[in-house]
Amino acid sequence: MEQFQENNPNPVISVGKDGTILYSNEASEPLLHEWGVTVGERLPSSILDIVQKVITQNYPEKMEAKVGKGVYLIVFHPLSDQEYVSISGFDISSHKNLEEKISGSEARGVEKLELADILDIPAVQSLMDDLYELTHITTALIDLKGNVFVIAGGQEICSKSHRVHPETCKYCIESDTKLSLGVAPGEFKIYRCKDNIWNVATPLIVEGQHVGNIFSGHFFFEDEPLEYDFFRSQAKKYGFNEEEYIAALEKIPRLSRKTVNKYMSFFMKLANMISQLSHSNFKLAKSLKEREILVDKLKKNREDLDRAQIVGNIGSWRLDVRKKELTWSDENHRIFGIPKDTHLTYETFISKVHPDDRKYVDKEWIAQLKGRPYDIEYRIVVDGKIKWVRKRAYFEFDQNGEVIGGFGITQDITERKKAEESLRLAHNNLEAKIKERTFELEKAYESLMEEKRRLSEAQKIAHIGNWDWNLATGEIYWSDEMCRIFGLFSKRLFHRHSELLSYVHPEDRNYVDNAVKNTLNGKSFNIDHRIISADGEERIVHAQGEFVFDGNKSPIRIRGIVQDITDHRKAEEKIRILADVVESSNDAIVTESLEGTITSWNKGAEQIYGYSAEEALGKNVSIAEPDNFKGDITILIEKVKQGEKIQHYKTVRLKKDGRLINVSVTYSPVFDASRKLIAVSAIGRDITEQVNAERLLAKAEDARKKEIHHRIKNNLQVISSLLDLQAEKFRSRESTEDSEVLNAFIESQDRVMSIALIHEELHEGRGNDTINFSSYIKRLIENLFQTYKVGNLNTSLNIELEENIFFNMDVAVPLGIIINELVSNSLKYAFFGRDDGKIQIKLCREDSVEYASKDQGSTKESSNGTDFVLIISDNGIGIPEDFNLEDSNSLGLQLVKTLVDQLGGEVELKRDSGTEFCIKFTESVQN
Repeated sequence: MEQFQENNPNPVISVGKDGTILYSNEASEPLLHEWGVTVGERLPSSILDIVQKVITQNYPEKMEAKVGKGVYLIVFHPLSDQEYVSISGFDISSHKNLEEKISGSEARGVEKLELADILDIPAVQSLMDDLYELTHITTALIDLKGNVFVIAGGQEICSKSHRVHPETCKYCIESDTKLSLGVAPGEFKIYRCKDNIWNVATPLIVEGQHVGNIFSGHFFFEDEPLEYDFFRSQAKKYGFNEEEYIAALEKIPRLSRKTVNKYMSFFMKLANMISQLSHSNFKLAKSLKEREILVDKLKKNREDLDRAQIVGNIGSWRLDVRKKELTWSDENHRIFGIPKDTHLTYETFISKVHPDDRKYVDKEWIAQLKGRPYDIEYRIVVDGKIKWVRKRAYFEFDQNGEVIGGFGITQDITERKKAEESLRLAHNNLEAKIKERTFELEKAYESLMEEKRRLSEAQKIAHIGNWDWNLATGEIYWSDEMCRIFGLFSKRLFHRHSELLSYVHPEDRNYVDNAVKNTLNGKSFNIDHRIISADGEERIVHAQGEFVFDGNKSPIRIRGIVQDITDHRKAEEKIRILADVVESSNDAIVTESLEGTITSWNKGAEQIYGYSAEEALGKNVSIAEPDNFKGDITILIEKVKQGEKIQHYKTVRLKKDGRLINVSVTYSPVFDASRKLIAVSAIGRDITEQVNAERLLAKAEDARKKEIHHRIKNNLQVISSLLDLQAEKFRSRESTEDSEVLNAFIESQDRVMSIALIHEELHEGRGNDTINFSSYIKRLIENLFQTYKVGNLNTSLNIELEENIFFNMDVAVPLGIIINELVSNSLKYAFFGRDDGKIQIKLCREDSVEYASKDQGSTKESSNGTDFVLIISDNGIGIPEDFNLEDSNSLGLQLVKTLVDQLGGEVELKRDSGTEFCIKFTESVQN
């Protein structure tokens, strides 16, 4: 229907109820230009009034309009529940000129008349539409020039294929104008068009002149086989979609020859009827002209006038106001069913008008008496039956504007109204079908667009574009993704083969061109090659193509795809390099399933474990576990499953020959594309030689440290012995100076002893850099009490130490000397003249991590170590109140103050009962 409207030689316009133009075909442009509007704009007010009247009354209207040099009959039809109006235009210029042709040259007759001049197109179209609804057989009225004036039905194979392609369309026009020639009046001709479909034609003869044909056809005889091979070759030859083409072919009716003969018998009668009606119309137009001449020249010749009125179903009347005389023609009396001898008055006339139309007619009659044109249609009731009449009147006025007379005609238009009603019903039914079909087409279009969008998205995701090369035209269709691959962003659908080759890498052009040419032998091509895209980037594509041949096995098209595989190639190259790295690695690189099955085994694994890849693949990884390590790998795989990282895990593995080796293994998870854990990768390195070397080095280092500690201890003992020998020189002397020197030697000997004990602890700690300071204090105090036992036989010792406190050398040495100084001071000076002395030593972690500095008034916080408190106290004679630790002349106490500062700590002296030194410091501790 859309094609019929678009290709209709007459104007077709759709208008909304507000007067907005919704659609117009090409033939409507002159009419719209005359009205000064275009699609989307509103009609001028004069035309809009008619549209709104049609919608309000839900009844067609018509008018004549001059367009350029022609005259058009414009018909307004209400459609689709009064939502919009369909406007159809018919060129009646020839009808307007018909009277001139008749009066100007009677001798010419109808030899110059054409089908459009004598055909009532709307009436015939309605008849044809009704006939198609009954028979579903395509019919058309076509003049000798191929102009289609009336068409009903139509086969999809013609509308979508034959009439679309320029070559096959020529065959259709030839069928309309040439193949149908030479048919005698009252006969018909059956023939095949060049598209191999049966058609039938019978001529339209008017006054002996062949003016057109009635065509029927687009069918096959049911007793003849359908030549599918011909139509398939037809589809290939002209590029039709073969599947859709054959489906349309199946829809063509199959008729028996008897049925065709019956149809054509009907069409021959119809052609004869149309010819006679056309002749009657011609004669009627001639009679009307003659009637007007006779009315003008022979007003009193009632006989001829009545005869003409009878022929035309037109009655006349004349009013003479001055004589108060109203006369009706015989036909006017017949139309109204009023006897001739009846006294005629306005009341007589109005009584025959249908009750529902009387008010309208009366109003129009009063209006015409005031000079308004009078041309109305209304209903009358005659013998109980309703008739439709059209009444036109022309009034004469005197110089004062008073009516002095009038003349009018009454035309019985009942049959026309019935035809219009049938046309309206058919039109409404057609509109409903059009609306339904339009909805179906819109859904189909939306589905098609959705499929096209999905295809485009799929091509974009897969980087695959398609192309279609029409060898006849040389044009190559490129899909959107094809353009993107080549870096083109133009909106062109078609390209050339030379353009394609221009983007191929110069070194690959001959290879690509030869691959395409080889397909002429019927072989498809499947190649990879390089291109240089429009933006200068080199890429790699995979191209496939194959020829499409016609029924004669001649190539007509080449179709194919192009896929951008640049990233795929790069990924393959990375994988290849990675595989080479894996294979060339000296480390054992093994992939294990989550159940422990070996799925990959490189050459490094063969060298380290002794199993070939063929021996290892498919086996459980436990083949490399010693008996005392069974299940070790399973535990490690479970840890990987839990997300734990296992790097450089040192363990023992079993070689194929039974030897044990030390290995360092790193386990890593292997995920699939959805980040699901699917396997475990193990990279192992044989560290047996490294472990053996480390053992030898450890033994050598242990021996070296022992030797160093032994030498240091011996050297400190030598120093202590030398100090002891030197002190012997002063023991027999009684001078004060000699006594002080002796004390100095003894104190130095004590300090050396405390350092020696530290080295002894280090030695016993098997070479570690830290010592157990709790154990060291006990030994140090024991040695001091042994040194100063004279005068301190009854002195008791109370030690409170946390067990297993370890300090490094930087803390142990100064802390040991501090303890040595303070304890030796107590033993030497605190209990003079007393024999119940008590010394207390306490070393522990402080409860709080914060403590106050008395000197700075600030608060220190331990963040990288532990706070310790060392308390050394005695209940001896104490220290004088005026003693100041900062200004002490005692070398030992000055040494204590210096060493406390060195530790970053602080010392507090208490004199409450005896003497107490409280030393606080922060150091890292080793447990």
